[in-house]
Amino acid sequence: MSVKKLDTHAIGVNSREEPIEAIVSGQYHSSDNIHRIALISGLSGGTNSQEIHREAIQTLLSYSQEISFIGSDFTEISSTLAEQHFPPEDGYFSDKNCPESRYIWRWLTMEAPDMVIEVENGPNLLIERFPNDAQDGSLLSALATHSSKAPGPIPGIRITCTAETVDSEISSILGEILNADPIMSGARSELEKRSSRTALQTAKVLAKTYGHKLEEPINYIQGVAISGRLRLKELDSTYQDPTDDIIELVEFLTNDADFKNNNISGPNMAAMCWANELFAATGDRRWRNLTIKAADCYQQGETGNPPLYMAKNADQGNPDFGCEDMFFISSMCGRAFEMTKDRKYLDSYVSFLLESNTQQDSGLFWHCRSAPFLWGRGNGFAALAFAEGLTFIPDNHPSRDTLISMHNKHMEGLSSLQQSTGMWTQLLDFPGTYQELSVTSMVGYALARGLRMGWLSEKFLPMLNKAWEGVNRRISENADLVDVCTGTGFQENRSDYLYREAEYGYDDRGGSMAIWFSTEMESLIRSRSNN
Repeated sequence: MSVKKLDTHAIGVNSREEPIEAIVSGQYHSSDNIHRIALISGLSGGTNSQEIHREAIQTLLSYSQEISFIGSDFTEISSTLAEQHFPPEDGYFSDKNCPESRYIWRWLTMEAPDMVIEVENGPNLLIERFPNDAQDGSLLSALATHSSKAPGPIPGIRITCTAETVDSEISSILGEILNADPIMSGARSELEKRSSRTALQTAKVLAKTYGHKLEEPINYIQGVAISGRLRLKELDSTYQDPTDDIIELVEFLTNDADFKNNNISGPNMAAMCWANELFAATGDRRWRNLTIKAADCYQQGETGNPPLYMAKNADQGNPDFGCEDMFFISSMCGRAFEMTKDRKYLDSYVSFLLESNTQQDSGLFWHCRSAPFLWGRGNGFAALAFAEGLTFIPDNHPSRDTLISMHNKHMEGLSSLQQSTGMWTQLLDFPGTYQELSVTSMVGYALARGLRMGWLSEKFLPMLNKAWEGVNRRISENADLVDVCTGTGFQENRSDYLYREAEYGYDDRGGSMAIWFSTEMESLIRSRSNN
């Protein structure tokens, strides 16, 4: 029996570095109050289950007016899955022996169906229900219990039968389900609750956890969150003023010796992206001076060293033009220009953005000249760099229109690669790589800032709203995060990016970018309501 054509997309990458495909019916990601089911097969490592999977899909399609579903058959990778214990506890998504287990787990827990139906081919009928039946370390068993690696439990049913009888068995199960109104799984209920939060509410969730430390050597991954807390105070008069707390946290940097002890490098100096906001909040010129001092390091370096953007050499002293360096220099030199109106700061970052020559015809950016890979967070850095840089550039600057054109081309290129969940992936041109929080937060921030400031058109609003939905669902009420790529320098080959581990839970890098996104989203919403 042929399978009616459905939307197909990649949900992961197998150990051969090939996409793992799944299908989705059109209404699954809608807001409709419908029964949502996941159909899986091929986990047993035994008899080929492809035929029974196809027959089960046809049965589900016959109920397409009443249910929506996602599905995938894992027969071709079952040999690596058969011995796996769920949930996988570590190595997200860096395990080269069985990356499939990580991708399958994340796919199901974040798609959050109301029920998972597993079908397996066997001569004797067996119906097993989870969590009622024994906890056996299987995927269904782990999904049905509330793991720390999931937003909530998802009940499941395993049907072992023949291809000839699967239609009647699936129909019987669906008959039970359709006798009642849709009941959300614990996972879907939790994700829906997160989705209902406003941007301001999510920012306050994040601010409870992130932005309360600045460890030495200082780094932007904690500095951005400190800035986020100051921005939150500007948006919410009920939020306890963090100024005194932050001053106590960062005051050591006003001492020359302590400043110099903190790795005079791009990511370290960008940790002071909050200093201009602290100056605005207090009027204390120490923070103005600190902003300029950090920006000066991108001009002539410290004690005669070359400028910071020259730190990663391609050859003979030429900068490698890494996407992260675009952000570091734009954020700090842009702030210094705003304070001083000294064009040397403006010229530094504008020249860097224009001369990078890493933007491709697609609009996307290589990580750097020597790493020609379309890394997700690399493109997040580029988006952030242009958003920050354009914030400070005068309207009459001769390069402003060129920068806006480059930025729009980048956003256009990213729009076609956004997942149905609103997310962008670890490798943008490799279908199935994991959906990554930091790139989505950074691109979302750039979209919100561009719409608010007017250099992006209204056509990007749906793209922004999808990104916000995706990020909001990946932030728990205690500010744990889902899948933030770990620290990543310039890599030698594509596989090095493919197997970068993803952090789940607390992560400064992801928390910082998420609080910037949430506060910028709130600022955009308010600006639009006032117009």
